[in-house]
Amino acid sequence: VLEIRECSGIAQSRLGADAYWVHNDSNGSSQLYAINKQGELLAAFPTELPNVDWEDITTDNSGNLYIGDFGNFENNRRDLTIYEITEPLDTTTRSVGKSAAYRFAYSEQTEFPPAKRIYDCEALFWANGHLHILSKSLGETITRLYRFENLESNQINHPVQIGQFDIGPRVTAAEASPDGLQLAILTNRSIWVFTRPNQSDNFLDGPGKMLSIQAGQCEAICWASPEELLIANEDRALFTVPLDSLIEY
Repeated sequence: VLEIRECSGIAQSRLGADAYWVHNDSNGSSQLYAINKQGELLAAFPTELPNVDWEDITTDNSGNLYIGDFGNFENNRRDLTIYEITEPLDTTTRSVGKSAAYRFAYSEQTEFPPAKRIYDCEALFWANGHLHILSKSLGETITRLYRFENLESNQINHPVQIGQFDIGPRVTAAEASPDGLQLAILTNRSIWVFTRPNQSDNFLDGPGKMLSIQAGQCEAICWASPEELLIANEDRALFTVPLDSLIEY
């Protein structure tokens, strides 16, 4: 798909259509693209939303898409934003519905940039009624899991850290399974799947499986089915990964 110069996020439609939503990062436009599992373009949707550094996209069970404009390599941004739009009902409408913008900041960050750059982010997912993000730390191997208790468009929102994990390479994407029981995480060199513990949203405390990969700069992951993950890299290539190829951690 030539319009997608550097795929940075992917989410499967939950409206029953055989469609996946993808987008460019800061080097691209603010359009959303619907593709099929073979990577063929179904439609392009202008959003008219700012794209400072879009890094991931996710969807909930109520027909909403969320775009994470929170790429923060230098850790000096004060305009971190998650955009919510209504998912188009089909790929022929060529337009998106209402939108909302949710500004947010990390409560712990007091310097811009801080001494340790631990506030970059490329991973957004929705699970069990809440949006979550995973940090991409620079200079260390820990990822931090944050949950938004709620989102308000008229104030600065502050996600709450609910877990952390020494994951190794930097986290580039994440997506929870539609039933909210499993979390797939993509890093520069690996895929992880965690099972949510009982009575907790801290997926990182649950049992995990992993698989080392070498497939270019992989930046996007979603669930293609309960048994298979779909991964996209910045060169617009798509890969399917069966869950039974991961090994216990």
